[in-house]
Amino acid sequence: MKIAVLGGGITGCTTARLLAAAGHELCLFEAAPRLGGLCASSTIDGFVSDHAGGHILFSKDKQVLDFMLGALGQGNYHTTKRDTRIWLRDRFVRYPFENGLCDLHEADKFRCLRDYILAWHERRNGAAVPTNFRDWCTWRFGEGICALFMHPYNRKIWNVPLEELGTAWVEGRVPDAPMEDVLQSALGQHTAGYVHQAVFHYPLTGGFESVVHAIAAGIPAGVVRLNTPVTSVQRGADGYAVNGERFDEVVSTLPLATLGRMLEGLPAAVRTAFGALDHVSLRTVFLALDKSDAPPHSWLYFPDPHDGPQNRMTWLSNYSPRNAPPGKSSVMAEVTWYRERPGTEAETTEAVVAGLTRGGFFQRDQVIFSRCFDVDHAYILYRSGLEGHLESARRWCAEQGLHVVGRFGNYSYFNSDMCVRAAMDLAADFAKRS
Repeated sequence: MKIAVLGGGITGCTTARLLAAAGHELCLFEAAPRLGGLCASSTIDGFVSDHAGGHILFSKDKQVLDFMLGALGQGNYHTTKRDTRIWLRDRFVRYPFENGLCDLHEADKFRCLRDYILAWHERRNGAAVPTNFRDWCTWRFGEGICALFMHPYNRKIWNVPLEELGTAWVEGRVPDAPMEDVLQSALGQHTAGYVHQAVFHYPLTGGFESVVHAIAAGIPAGVVRLNTPVTSVQRGADGYAVNGERFDEVVSTLPLATLGRMLEGLPAAVRTAFGALDHVSLRTVFLALDKSDAPPHSWLYFPDPHDGPQNRMTWLSNYSPRNAPPGKSSVMAEVTWYRERPGTEAETTEAVVAGLTRGGFFQRDQVIFSRCFDVDHAYILYRSGLEGHLESARRWCAEQGLHVVGRFGNYSYFNSDMCVRAAMDLAADFAKRS
């Protein structure tokens, strides 16, 4: 079969590699001058930066992890023990928050534990599960944890009232510590959360984009078409035409809403469903530092607006010894925005630097240079009612023989490993039909 793959991120490249290996004729369309998508990276004066915030290589799926590490090759990735914290009221709190209550001030510790137990008791006695995210957080964690962390942190990420968000997405995304762990933590007995991320990997050179290029190395020559944006996708009697060229099958990793605008003949209700698929954007602020004594942290969460506009900061120089020159270090701060950009790049950078220097993470005169990278589609915005719109859009695509995969292609909150799994599953489906 002749197959068009739309988008050259990790999902598109994995799909193209696997389908080409199965003997299909492939064309991969990528609008940018290079592959990468949300995994894009840059190297500037010996400093490596990822564009869409901090990526790591890990997976609970051994086949996927073996595939990604195997593509990079032994010796081409660095392995790190995760050290994650929350920065709150001038102190580090272990992550997940409910596993780090022992790190809080005594008054905060008491309030969080008391309210957590009250919320647990109310759930045990049949308290209804809320349908909006704000109230769900209170129902799940209690008022104390929500006031200190869950509510302010999520307001920073989503940039919309939390009452407008649904709850179908939270499973597997919002940590759920057992009561025993919370009690032990409050008593000063450290407990671990998110143990499946306890160890992660990262490319030794070139940033996370190196993963995409390593996967793409298995795509035959002539398949990838860079600088080739998709402008039209039209259904024909015997397949599809992409930019006027005929294909038997189309695999799209483009954002579903973007794909919907290209499709002709959409029923009004389906067009409305495509248009309702919303997203949050991201500005990554990269700071190259003249600092040799970086702390051992992997990444930090920042719920309090006083500490800067960033919701997360990654010590990227800790991910690989080649991410910064000798004696230097680097951080990436993530500032999300919804529809309206957060000021100029200079304004955002200044706000980030001011917050981080107030916290003592580095001195202002240690900043060698900064760069900003804007990513339009960064996070899926799970507004209430999303599921109905998404089901309509996916069903229409399936009925039309369009394959939609990936984080925004299928509109699923996927990490990179889950994108690879989706591509593997799609290739297996093609194999069954052959």
